[in-house]
Amino acid sequence: MALKLKFNWKAVIIILLVSILSMAGKVYYEWVNRVIPEELLPHAIERTTSVNSYRYHVGLKLKVNGEDRLLSRVKGERQNDQFHLQGEIAGQEVDVIYVDNKVYMKDAVSGRWMVNHGGDIFQQDLFMVEVNPIASLEYQALNNINYLGIEKDRVDAYVMEYSPVVTNQMLTTYWQDFKYKVWIEKRSKRVFKAEVFADHKDASHNGLHMQLVLYDFNKKINIEAPSTQ
Repeated sequence: MALKLKFNWKAVIIILLVSILSMAGKVYYEWVNRVIPEELLPHAIERTTSVNSYRYHVGLKLKVNGEDRLLSRVKGERQNDQFHLQGEIAGQEVDVIYVDNKVYMKDAVSGRWMVNHGGDIFQQDLFMVEVNPIASLEYQALNNINYLGIEKDRVDAYVMEYSPVVTNQMLTTYWQDFKYKVWIEKRSKRVFKAEVFADHKDASHNGLHMQLVLYDFNKKINIEAPSTQ
Protein backbone atom coordinates (compact mmCIF):
# COMPACT_ATOMS: atom_id res chain seq x y z
CA MET A 1 0.00 0.00 0.00
CA ALA A 2 1.55 3.26 -1.14
CA LEU A 3 1.99 6.00 1.46
CA LYS A 4 0.34 9.24 0.41
CA LEU A 5 2.00 12.48 1.53
CA LYS A 6 -0.21 15.53 1.83
CA PHE A 7 1.51 18.74 0.75
CA ASN A 8 0.93 21.49 3.30
CA TRP A 9 0.30 24.55 1.14
CA LYS A 10 -0.73 26.61 4.17
CA ALA A 11 2.66 26.19 5.82
CA VAL A 12 4.47 27.06 2.59
CA ILE A 13 2.42 30.24 2.17
CA ILE A 14 3.11 31.28 5.76
CA ILE A 15 6.85 30.73 5.31
CA LEU A 16 6.83 32.73 2.07
CA LEU A 17 4.89 35.59 3.68
CA VAL A 18 7.27 35.70 6.64
CA SER A 19 10.25 35.77 4.28
CA ILE A 20 8.74 38.53 2.13
CA LEU A 21 7.85 40.63 5.18
CA SER A 22 11.32 40.13 6.62
CA MET A 23 12.98 41.21 3.39
CA ALA A 24 10.61 44.18 3.06
CA GLY A 25 11.39 45.21 6.63
CA LYS A 26 15.12 45.06 5.96
CA VAL A 27 14.79 47.12 2.78
CA TYR A 28 12.64 49.70 4.57
CA TYR A 29 15.10 49.92 7.51
CA GLU A 30 18.01 50.45 5.13
CA TRP A 31 16.04 53.06 3.19
CA VAL A 32 15.06 54.99 6.34
CA ASN A 33 18.63 54.87 7.68
CA ARG A 34 20.38 55.52 4.39
CA VAL A 35 23.13 58.14 4.45
CA ILE A 36 23.45 60.73 1.71
CA PRO A 37 26.59 62.61 2.77
CA GLU A 38 25.91 65.64 0.58
CA GLU A 39 22.57 66.09 2.37
CA LEU A 40 23.44 65.00 5.89
CA LEU A 41 26.60 67.10 6.35
CA PRO A 42 25.16 70.58 5.61
CA HIS A 43 22.02 69.69 7.56
CA ALA A 44 24.08 68.66 10.60
CA ILE A 45 26.27 71.77 10.43
CA GLU A 46 23.19 74.02 10.20
CA ARG A 47 21.59 72.30 13.19
CA THR A 48 24.81 72.69 15.16
CA THR A 49 25.64 76.31 14.38
CA SER A 50 22.06 77.51 14.97
CA VAL A 51 21.90 76.53 18.67
CA ASN A 52 21.43 79.21 21.33
CA SER A 53 23.74 77.66 23.91
CA TYR A 54 26.37 74.97 24.27
CA ARG A 55 29.43 73.85 26.22
CA TYR A 56 32.74 72.87 24.68
CA HIS A 57 36.36 71.82 24.93
CA VAL A 58 38.79 73.08 22.29
CA GLY A 59 42.50 72.57 21.79
CA LEU A 60 44.77 74.22 19.22
CA LYS A 61 48.22 72.96 18.32
CA LEU A 62 50.73 74.42 15.90
CA LYS A 63 53.17 72.29 13.94
CA VAL A 64 56.36 74.32 13.56
CA ASN A 65 59.34 72.74 11.82
CA GLY A 66 57.97 69.30 12.56
CA GLU A 67 57.32 69.95 16.27
CA ASP A 68 53.94 70.27 17.95
CA ARG A 69 53.40 73.37 20.07
CA LEU A 70 50.34 73.92 22.23
CA LEU A 71 48.63 77.20 21.35
CA SER A 72 45.55 76.89 23.54
CA ARG A 73 43.49 74.43 25.54
CA VAL A 74 40.25 75.72 27.04
CA LYS A 75 36.81 74.70 28.14
CA GLY A 76 33.89 77.05 27.88
CA GLU A 77 30.18 77.66 27.72
CA ARG A 78 28.01 80.09 25.75
CA GLN A 79 24.47 81.39 26.12
CA ASN A 80 23.72 83.52 23.06
CA ASP A 81 26.40 86.28 23.10
CA GLN A 82 27.49 85.66 26.69
CA PHE A 83 30.33 83.27 27.47
CA HIS A 84 32.69 81.93 30.11
CA LEU A 85 35.97 80.28 29.19
CA GLN A 86 38.81 78.85 31.27
CA GLY A 87 42.13 77.30 30.38
CA GLU A 88 45.41 78.18 28.76
CA ILE A 89 46.04 80.47 25.81
CA ALA A 90 49.56 81.20 24.54
CA GLY A 91 51.07 79.85 27.76
CA GLN A 92 48.92 82.01 30.02
CA GLU A 93 46.18 80.81 32.35
CA VAL A 94 42.90 82.54 31.49
CA ASP A 95 39.50 82.81 33.14
CA VAL A 96 37.21 85.18 31.25
CA ILE A 97 33.52 85.99 31.57
CA TYR A 98 31.65 88.17 29.09
CA VAL A 99 28.26 89.45 30.28
CA ASP A 100 26.27 92.55 29.26
CA ASN A 101 29.07 93.98 27.13
CA LYS A 102 31.53 93.76 30.00
CA VAL A 103 34.63 91.58 30.08
CA TYR A 104 35.67 90.12 33.45
CA MET A 105 39.18 88.70 33.63
CA LYS A 106 40.52 86.87 36.66
CA ASP A 107 44.03 87.80 37.74
CA ALA A 108 46.05 84.59 38.01
CA VAL A 109 48.17 85.95 40.89
CA SER A 110 45.68 87.74 43.16
CA GLY A 111 42.59 85.78 42.16
CA ARG A 112 40.64 89.02 41.84
CA TRP A 113 38.32 89.83 38.96
CA MET A 114 39.06 92.88 36.82
CA VAL A 115 36.31 94.42 34.68
CA ASN A 116 36.64 96.06 31.28
CA HIS A 117 33.60 98.02 30.14
CA GLY A 118 34.75 98.20 26.51
CA GLY A 119 33.95 94.65 25.46
CA ASP A 120 32.45 95.43 22.05
CA ILE A 121 35.07 93.35 20.29
CA PHE A 122 33.75 90.19 21.91
CA GLN A 123 30.42 90.66 20.16
CA GLN A 124 32.17 89.48 17.01
CA ASP A 125 31.59 85.73 16.89
CA LEU A 126 34.71 85.20 14.81
CA PHE A 127 37.01 87.11 17.15
CA MET A 128 38.83 83.96 18.22
CA VAL A 129 38.25 80.24 18.00
CA GLU A 130 38.41 79.79 21.77
CA VAL A 131 35.50 82.19 22.34
CA ASN A 132 33.06 80.65 19.85
CA PRO A 133 34.54 77.47 18.37
CA ILE A 134 31.25 76.45 16.79
CA ALA A 135 31.79 79.26 14.26
CA SER A 136 34.72 77.30 12.83
CA LEU A 137 32.15 74.92 11.28
CA GLU A 138 30.65 77.66 9.11
CA TYR A 139 31.52 77.44 5.43
CA GLN A 140 31.07 78.88 1.99
CA ALA A 141 31.32 75.51 0.23
CA LEU A 142 31.80 71.83 1.11
CA ASN A 143 34.16 69.87 -1.12
CA ASN A 144 35.47 66.30 -1.28
CA ILE A 145 32.91 64.90 1.16
CA ASN A 146 33.83 61.36 2.19
CA TYR A 147 31.54 59.25 4.38
CA LEU A 148 33.62 56.96 6.61
CA GLY A 149 30.80 55.00 8.26
CA ILE A 150 29.35 54.75 11.75
CA GLU A 151 31.44 54.74 14.94
CA LYS A 152 30.15 53.67 18.33
CA ASP A 153 31.50 55.69 21.24
CA ARG A 154 29.29 57.22 23.92
CA VAL A 155 26.78 57.65 21.08
CA ASP A 156 26.39 56.27 17.56
CA ALA A 157 27.96 58.74 15.14
CA TYR A 158 28.23 59.25 11.41
CA VAL A 159 31.85 60.09 10.57
CA MET A 160 32.78 62.26 7.61
CA GLU A 161 35.79 63.98 6.11
CA TYR A 162 35.64 66.99 3.82
CA SER A 163 37.53 70.05 2.56
CA PRO A 164 35.49 73.22 3.13
CA VAL A 165 35.87 76.77 1.96
CA VAL A 166 36.08 78.26 5.46
CA THR A 167 34.50 81.61 6.39
CA ASN A 168 36.00 82.01 9.88
CA GLN A 169 38.19 85.12 9.64
CA MET A 170 40.42 84.08 12.51
CA LEU A 171 41.27 80.85 10.68
CA THR A 172 41.51 82.15 7.13
CA THR A 173 43.85 85.02 8.05
CA TYR A 174 46.79 82.65 8.50
CA TRP A 175 45.67 79.21 7.29
CA GLN A 176 44.60 77.46 4.09
CA ASP A 177 43.86 74.01 2.62
CA PHE A 178 41.53 73.01 5.44
CA LYS A 179 40.70 69.36 6.09
CA TYR A 180 37.85 68.55 8.45
CA LYS A 181 36.79 65.34 10.15
CA VAL A 182 33.49 65.46 12.03
CA TRP A 183 31.39 63.13 14.15
CA ILE A 184 27.62 63.63 13.78
CA GLU A 185 25.39 62.18 16.47
CA LYS A 186 23.01 59.77 14.78
CA ARG A 187 20.01 60.70 16.92
CA SER A 188 20.22 64.51 17.01
CA LYS A 189 21.99 65.00 13.64
CA ARG A 190 24.42 67.49 15.24
CA VAL A 191 28.20 67.68 15.11
CA PHE A 192 29.55 66.87 18.57
CA LYS A 193 33.22 66.32 17.76
CA ALA A 194 35.58 67.66 15.09
CA GLU A 195 39.21 67.70 14.05
CA VAL A 196 40.61 70.38 11.77
CA PHE A 197 43.93 70.42 9.92
CA ALA A 198 45.31 73.32 7.87
CA ASP A 199 48.55 74.60 6.34
CA HIS A 200 50.11 77.97 7.05
CA LYS A 201 49.71 80.41 4.15
CA ASP A 202 53.33 81.53 4.16
CA ALA A 203 54.95 78.21 5.11
CA SER A 204 52.95 75.15 4.09
CA HIS A 205 55.25 72.82 6.02
CA ASN A 206 53.85 74.40 9.21
CA GLY A 207 50.32 73.56 10.21
CA LEU A 208 47.36 73.88 12.53
CA HIS A 209 45.55 71.07 14.36
CA MET A 210 42.31 71.81 16.19
CA GLN A 211 40.31 69.37 18.31
CA LEU A 212 36.79 70.28 19.32
CA VAL A 213 34.14 68.65 21.50
CA LEU A 214 30.62 70.12 21.75
CA TYR A 215 27.80 69.20 24.14
CA ASP A 216 24.79 70.46 26.16
CA PHE A 217 23.20 71.98 23.06
CA ASN A 218 20.36 74.43 23.88
CA LYS A 219 20.61 73.71 27.60
CA LYS A 220 19.89 76.56 30.00
CA ILE A 221 23.31 77.96 30.94
CA ASN A 222 23.51 80.69 33.57
CA ILE A 223 26.49 82.97 33.01
CA GLU A 224 26.69 85.68 35.66
CA ALA A 225 29.08 88.52 36.36
CA PRO A 226 31.51 87.72 39.18
CA SER A 227 31.99 89.91 42.22
CA THR A 228 34.77 92.46 41.75
CA GLN A 229 34.87 93.43 45.44
